[in-house]
Amino acid sequence: MSSSSDSFLQKSSEELLYLVQHPELYHATLVAEAGRELRRRGVDLPRPHVQAQMPEQAPQQAAPAFEPAPHHYAEEAPSPLARWWPAGLIAAAVAGLAWWGLRESTATSAAVAAKPVSTEPIVLEAVKADRMPDFEAETSRQVATTRRQLSPTDRADTTAAGRYARMARRYWLAENAAAYLTKQAAGKKVSTVFPGQVTIALERITWFMKAKAYNQHLTPKMEERLALMQQGLVLRRNSLENLKTRYETYGETYLDRDLNRADFEASDIGGELLGQPSKRAPMQGNISEL
Repeated sequence: MSSSSDSFLQKSSEELLYLVQHPELYHATLVAEAGRELRRRGVDLPRPHVQAQMPEQAPQQAAPAFEPAPHHYAEEAPSPLARWWPAGLIAAAVAGLAWWGLRESTATSAAVAAKPVSTEPIVLEAVKADRMPDFEAETSRQVATTRRQLSPTDRADTTAAGRYARMARRYWLAENAAAYLTKQAAGKKVSTVFPGQVTIALERITWFMKAKAYNQHLTPKMEERLALMQQGLVLRRNSLENLKTRYETYGETYLDRDLNRADFEASDIGGELLGQPSKRAPMQGNISEL
């Protein structure tokens, strides 16, 4: 009670008198302690019958400016209900959510179970895949034929001949892919994979062009043949880029006079590299300007 007594020492006589005048609002121990403090201070206490009056019989009087709150006193510890009701409310909310989730899950499972299971066979739709050939076997034959077109003296330089054969392989892989796609475009047989296939063919052309930029230390005849290959691939590159743009813009491909001419000249160059007589007119200008 020492802490309680110290607390009462800090209260004014009006606050203590309010406790004594309203015993129905406070614990009996607090009222008694307030009375003892008032008597110690020499304050006259209300008559006993006034203290015992019920709330409805108490005379009307103005409340003091300050009404002490019960929880300021050590004796008035909060009840278990007051301390634990927030936790109880949270637990009830969690339990409610869990019940609702279980109810929804059960309802969904029931709906799925009630849905009739189709016994019809699954129909797989066929999708046409226009896969571009790799041209490896055809390229091997073409490289061998292209190498045979060299003179015995050129073939005797095995180092240069080997480099020439590797460049010829790059050329034929690009030429075969470009010729294939040009034929597809001319026959209007292209599909949604056409732009991607054109990109592959263009990459093969670039593969040749990058190697051609270096000095291969070849014989003059080999260099002449590489320049012819470069000329043909320049024609193919311009045509493929044009066809790809037309497909992406209009959804279709077609060969006009210029594209037909480029296809003819590029094919004629390929035939000449294989030993066939050329049918095209001599090219005017510098290959680097194309």
